[in-house]
Amino acid sequence: MMEQWEKISYIVQLIAACALFMVPYKKRTKFVPRAVLCSGAFVLVSYAVNSMLENRNFSIWIVLYWAAFLLACVLLMYVCLDVNALEAAYCAICACAMQHVAFDINEIYLGLGGGSYLVQVIVYAAVYLLFYHLFVRKINQNDESRVSLEAMFPLATIIIIVWILSVLETSGLEYFRAEAGSRIFYRIIDALCCFYVLWVQINQREKMMLKQELDGINTAWMMQKEQYVIKQEIIDSINRKCHDLKHQLQALRQMTNEEDKEAYFNEMEHDIMIYDTAVNTGNKALDVILMDKGLYCKNHDIQWTCMADGSCLGFMRIEDIYAVFGNALDNAITAVTAISEPEKRVISLKMITQNNILVIQVQNYYETSLHFEQGLPVTTKHDRQEHGYGMKSIRHIAEKYGGTITVDAKDQIFTLQILIPLEQRA
Repeated sequence: MMEQWEKISYIVQLIAACALFMVPYKKRTKFVPRAVLCSGAFVLVSYAVNSMLENRNFSIWIVLYWAAFLLACVLLMYVCLDVNALEAAYCAICACAMQHVAFDINEIYLGLGGGSYLVQVIVYAAVYLLFYHLFVRKINQNDESRVSLEAMFPLATIIIIVWILSVLETSGLEYFRAEAGSRIFYRIIDALCCFYVLWVQINQREKMMLKQELDGINTAWMMQKEQYVIKQEIIDSINRKCHDLKHQLQALRQMTNEEDKEAYFNEMEHDIMIYDTAVNTGNKALDVILMDKGLYCKNHDIQWTCMADGSCLGFMRIEDIYAVFGNALDNAITAVTAISEPEKRVISLKMITQNNILVIQVQNYYETSLHFEQGLPVTTKHDRQEHGYGMKSIRHIAEKYGGTITVDAKDQIFTLQILIPLEQRA
């Protein structure tokens, strides 16, 4: 029975390690069947391969043999988790590092003369639980699962080097044989290296999250300052009009030309309507954007309609709110500014919730010819290297929160619709 277990023990340990690192991440649809089928297939393949290669001298090719297990972990992560290939590799390497530390400690126990299978099981369970507490539960906080090549390279390099040396040390090759005491010392250093690398990685991710939070705070402060400036401009404009009004009322009484009176009343109405740009949607970040864009539209003869409840945007980062609505409205303003017919210089913003889905819709007329690439309109500006990132940014942020965007251009009306699920935002 133990001989059969030895043929699958390593892959089972890796699958258990991978399962722990799957906990914080968003799963793909039909996660359980995917995990069961994939894990079962790996166990069967491992048993078959080890049965065929039993008692064979692998020489240096043993490294490639063990590398197949790492690739299996990457595939398992990618099949089961809603992550890209780079993030799957990151999780797999971390899982292998955790298993390797448990293996090192178990080897130290055996080197000191231990032999109880129960103790070995306890060693693996204790190491896995410790690593879950120290690393796994922190690795994907706030659903921030992005991994860069810069962060991946040192982690992968050190872990793989340590892993290769460990494989060679246990391969039985004459060159890598050592005394029992030296092997115990090597295992201690080996385990500490893996632990240290994971510790550094987690701390780097925490620092990155803190930096993003600080950037968000700075953005919020700048937006509050901008909101103050905008409101102050509106108040100053109204104060000037009120100051002038007492002098102009007397002149207005003496006006006999009805056309002059009507023109003056229209001018006053336009100036007073500026006050309507001060909005209160329930979200301060959205208020700043709508005040800014609304004031611009009033001053540039663009008709502006807005129906938005910002109270449901609490789950979004401030900078994301500013990016989504800022880019969407900037694109709409650019489009209607180029329209020659004043009655078509219209922008409509609507934000509602339907069936636990946040629906954001921006509509505007357009005259220029539009071309699409990968479902998004290509910028009409000449410098495509400096422009055209607005729609991509909107799509990226929507997907970050599990949503989608659709773009429709029909009958000279451009419609941008953003759908973001709210079921898990409570």
